[in-house]
Amino acid sequence: MLKPLDPRARQRRSALLRLGALCGVTGLSALASSGDVLAAVAAAGKGPAYEPVLLTRDELLLTGVLAELIIPRTDTPGAMDVGAHRTIDHLLKVCALAPEQARFKAGLARIEAVAQAQGGKRFKALPAARQVALLRALDAGSAPFEGEDQGFFRQLKGYVAFAYYTSEAGATRELAYLPIPGGFQGNYKLTRSSRGWAIQ
Repeated sequence: MLKPLDPRARQRRSALLRLGALCGVTGLSALASSGDVLAAVAAAGKGPAYEPVLLTRDELLLTGVLAELIIPRTDTPGAMDVGAHRTIDHLLKVCALAPEQARFKAGLARIEAVAQAQGGKRFKALPAARQVALLRALDAGSAPFEGEDQGFFRQLKGYVAFAYYTSEAGATRELAYLPIPGGFQGNYKLTRSSRGWAIQ
């Protein structure tokens, strides 16, 4: 017999569903009510024996490198620390249709092709400064990339943000978190170091 969820687990599920809807990642908000997103997030464990479910091992590694460049480790864990690339692999498998999966894989292949053409190495082997320069060009859709490549990068950033901020570290260490929020404060002083709030 299944045990009922404790209140904290129900609150976390509710928060994940709302965050999925807010992120606007293609295909996620429409499927959130079916529980597919929650299953994907829960299934993407961080153990060393992780086996990719859609991406190849090389594609998974590249996704991790890209995710870490998008949300690097600072005073809080980075995207790789929370296993964002693994969550993305699961999200693509259970929430994305075949054409979107193919576009994602093609976007990764395009980045590898440009890295080989520009630096003679795979993207992960390029110096950090060169990786950042290529991602800036990709973000802007400027040479050697094109507008379609820019669309892929926006999709990737959406996936990374969703995977990161639905992780425990993203929701409680990067964002401020109160299990039971206090009363309304209409004149709350913000500073440059003030953190955003996780959705409760």
